[in-house]
Amino acid sequence: MNALSLKNIGKIYNNGKNNACEALRNVDLEIERGELIAVIGQSGSGKSTLLHIIGCIDTPTSGELVAFGKEVNFKNSKKLAEYRNKKIGFVLQDFGLILGETALENVRVPLLFSDIRYSKTKQMALDALNMLGIANLANKRANQLSGGQKQRVAIARALVNDPDMILADEPTGALDSKTAADIIGVFKQINSEGKTVVIVTHDLGIAQQCDRVIKISDGEII
Repeated sequence: MNALSLKNIGKIYNNGKNNACEALRNVDLEIERGELIAVIGQSGSGKSTLLHIIGCIDTPTSGELVAFGKEVNFKNSKKLAEYRNKKIGFVLQDFGLILGETALENVRVPLLFSDIRYSKTKQMALDALNMLGIANLANKRANQLSGGQKQRVAIARALVNDPDMILADEPTGALDSKTAADIIGVFKQINSEGKTVVIVTHDLGIAQQCDRVIKISDGEII
């Protein structure tokens, strides 16, 4: 079974207005379970919009998304929240951490929106940090961490709910080349353990390490 199937996906921002902008056009895409995929393209090409629609944090103007065998109903906000929380882990370029909170509390955040007992969430967060080799940083505040450490915390947070798919938007954009190589190694390890991973990147060196490269130009896959 495919992890995802996108059919004729289109996205127009400010639809019907003078400043309307077509970000995606007639996108058809199949993503298989366990793939490691890079999405590349120039700034403004639509690659981040595509990632946001796959992760259901943005709504397409047209087309349909079938995720893990079920068509996504973008009008049902409760079901979308469940899908994002249980099926998808997000990793962002700017890490998206709460700087005044510890690494442990940052990793714990997605669990607070689940039906898991609060008493269990601490151990799950510690397990995720340990998986990334940074359990020793559990009680350090995010504003005390290096860029690479912050990104590892962000990846641990993405993994804490054991999602089926990891979506990463320019995850190495704020890192030096050595740290970036380490982080891509982490994603490859995650993928080798069965997770589907989709990485938006402008770095061709990173893209070449993936199973498949999808190039987007002016909102279309080419």
